[in-house]
Amino acid sequence: MIEIAGLPAHILLIHGIVVLSPLAGIAAIVYGVWRAAREYLVWPLGVLSLALVPLTLITAQAGEQLEKTRPASQILHEHVEQGDLLKYLAVAFFVVMSAMLAVTHEPFARRLGTIGRLQDNRAVRIAALTVGALAGAALIYQSIMTGHSGAASVWAGR
Repeated sequence: MIEIAGLPAHILLIHGIVVLSPLAGIAAIVYGVWRAAREYLVWPLGVLSLALVPLTLITAQAGEQLEKTRPASQILHEHVEQGDLLKYLAVAFFVVMSAMLAVTHEPFARRLGTIGRLQDNRAVRIAALTVGALAGAALIYQSIMTGHSGAASVWAGR
């Protein structure tokens, strides 16, 4: 089991996800609906979406090791399933944010050639912003569901 200062790493790393996932989700929603904020959010959103991928994967791996030390239960199984979904969603969120930023942020679009030319298509921009905002909402929802099931698996019956 991966430990940090004698504590299971999953317990410590999860706090990063609990903070950064909703923050990234809110940033994606704001980016999608508020044009004036886009210039300020483009880099933080890109960095957050990228940082969430390894953080989520490492936290999940630490959680899988921690799971082996805990007695099996239905509620723990539900948390594992929610965590697996969050892993995939974090990767999908990064892909969606990359695509959204590529077609909505002009400096990126200029460097990307053919993909960047999609920025000229209004329907593509609107679709990218809509899908990006929905991905942000999905990330917030799934991080809450995963966190709730994890807390329930630890504190149920105490």
